[in-house]
Amino acid sequence: MSTQSFDTIVIGSGTSAYFCIDALNKAGQKVAVIDERPYGGTCALRGCQPKKYLVANAEAVAMAGHLVGTGLTNAPKTDWAALQAHKNEFLNGISDEEVESLKKAGVATFSGRATLVDPDEVEVSGERLRGKHIVLATGSTPRRSDIPGAEHTRDSEYFLNQPELPKRIIFIGGGYISFEFAHVAAQAGAEVTIIHRSARALKQFDPDMVDIVIASGKDAGISLVLNESPEKIEKTDTGYSLHSNNGTTYEADLIIEATGRVANLSALDGNLGNVDHTPRGVTVNEFLQSVSNPEVYAIGDCAASGAMLAPVADEEGKTAARNILDPKSSPIDYSVVPSAVFTIPNMGAVGLTESQAKNQGIDFRVNTGTTTGWPSSKRIGEKHGGYKVLISNADDRIVGAHFARHNSSEVINTFALAIKHDIKAKDLAEFPWAYPTYTSDLKYMVR
Repeated sequence: MSTQSFDTIVIGSGTSAYFCIDALNKAGQKVAVIDERPYGGTCALRGCQPKKYLVANAEAVAMAGHLVGTGLTNAPKTDWAALQAHKNEFLNGISDEEVESLKKAGVATFSGRATLVDPDEVEVSGERLRGKHIVLATGSTPRRSDIPGAEHTRDSEYFLNQPELPKRIIFIGGGYISFEFAHVAAQAGAEVTIIHRSARALKQFDPDMVDIVIASGKDAGISLVLNESPEKIEKTDTGYSLHSNNGTTYEADLIIEATGRVANLSALDGNLGNVDHTPRGVTVNEFLQSVSNPEVYAIGDCAASGAMLAPVADEEGKTAARNILDPKSSPIDYSVVPSAVFTIPNMGAVGLTESQAKNQGIDFRVNTGTTTGWPSSKRIGEKHGGYKVLISNADDRIVGAHFARHNSSEVINTFALAIKHDIKAKDLAEFPWAYPTYTSDLKYMVR
């Protein structure tokens, strides 16, 4: 079997891989990329981007519904088939265009399942590739349970692509995937239930903001069941029966399991690459190198490092490339990472929560309140909204910011920039923001 040699071999073609390949290729490296699925990765093809097509539709329906009786006479209804066609039109051709773009840039592309067969060699579709460096950017896959009847559940990718929307849907898990798709399904007319095993849903986020999202979901018809978990799922003549640990039975036409994602480590099958890993992912150092094989880097969801977020993956791709070109020159920085949950209203967060700030012994004040009485909420009929901003008493800098209201996912970026660059609360309050906008509302939050 002949072996081709490269400066760097990247396994995976998602967002982290893109930024890594682009930097290495521009630096003159001979780069190869491998993917067993269509090129583009989860975010572009099976997550962030196509999801927002469904979310945008749900937001339009919800906002129109909020204004019925105050300027609108009828709320629109979702045409699910047309919505899917709209989303698929966006997706059509992305993978082929990605491959052609890589080839045009001089990057060698391979399709098939890649496996490390040596610390510096990869096998794919009967070919051997040797690399001075190997970058694992293999992403993650949905976590699956092993309860009886688990084969009857589907995952988020199935929900994203279903041609028809079932009437009754159960989401297992209380994370952002369940909540986002639950709001999409509810606004499209489905009967929705979320079943979560513990007392808190969306536990990575501020609990007061989560309560706002839960209340909004309740108004939209979403039933949230806490402290309960499925024990068995059965196929019935009319759909499926989910039997919980407290003896309750729930009926549904579709059950989506969304209990998290796990690192995709199939490239390490056989453990021939000398790459240490855990179920969380590849164990890496601050330069994103494998701790056991420094010529291997891991970025994105398959690395046991930062949060499973597209912006984090982007930064990891750039960071890995810098360290390949100039070894150990660029430690990864996770200090400021804004995140959003695209529910209705959507939720944004950056920095520390109250409990984290207290645990760190920070002297801070909390500016918090509801926004439903503000003109920006009243004019769109928003019934649920709030904010919480943590401000250091020592230097007036933002410690954390948390929102649940319309456009939170955009406004949170302003606070992230403020934290990153040490902009004081007073400066945010006094800045002449374009008005009236949702960003301009932040001056009321930081005074």
